[in-house]
Amino acid sequence: PGVLMYHCGTPMVLMHMIYGMIGMVIVEPKGGFPDKVDTAFALVQNEFYLKKKGTVYIPDTAIARLKQPTYVAFNGKPAQYVVNPIRVKAGERIRIYLLNAGPNNATAFHVIGTILDKVWIDGNPHNEMQGLQSVYLGPASGAIVDFVLPEKGLYTFVDHSFADAEMGAIGTFKAE
Repeated sequence: PGVLMYHCGTPMVLMHMIYGMIGMVIVEPKGGFPDKVDTAFALVQNEFYLKKKGTVYIPDTAIARLKQPTYVAFNGKPAQYVVNPIRVKAGERIRIYLLNAGPNNATAFHVIGTILDKVWIDGNPHNEMQGLQSVYLGPASGAIVDFVLPEKGLYTFVDHSFADAEMGAIGTFKAE
């Protein structure tokens, strides 16, 4: 069981990954994951390495090799959940299936204003940790993250490597 990544293995793997040939697989254990939740979401964090060519942007393997992303995003679009917050209910238990697709950099996923009650590294129930303020994931690493947003309001989630947050790895939960 776990939150796992898939990608091709054909050279040049890095190029295929920066073209977006990646994805998340969630494999439930027999009997399901521990604990009940009220709502669940899948978030994939990835880096974009782009250069402008005419009026469009194309992938740039040179800056990818230097590990200098142009953008970092959740679910493929930088800062999309700032513009369109993820709506949840205050006081309910939330589960995030989280994957750092990379391809190069680690993430420190953090929800401002709450504690991550339970975290299962790689999404495996045998790898449980409790009471974290962030979960650190290298490239191709996943986790399941459970928490409660205690009151109504806006709760920002980020890659706590704030350079990545400034490049788009930022979003908002709107607890109603």
